[in-house]
Amino acid sequence: MPTHTPTVTHTLYKTLAVIGLTALFMLSLRLSTTVAGLVDRIAGTDLWLSVYRLAGATDETEQERLIVMAVALVCCLLAIGVVEIADRLLTRRRVARKK
Repeated sequence: MPTHTPTVTHTLYKTLAVIGLTALFMLSLRLSTTVAGLVDRIAGTDLWLSVYRLAGATDETEQERLIVMAVALVCCLLAIGVVEIADRLLTRRRVARKK
């Protein structure tokens, strides 16, 4: 499979897609009780209690801030994965169409 040199436009589209998907994934916390419940269950585990202690999050505000940062990171990583998979599938499809 031939590799192509990414253009600035292509990189910009992928960046915008990652930002948009990250925002949509984070918005799902507000709109989906299932997703919000999952985050609440994870935030109450012993692992998260250890993370709170390690980060020095002693009050509820600091704990909430830590949860928001973790959610943003997970949503961003998930969005990057989705965009990369979609980009590879579209590139493969484009190459196959040219043959």
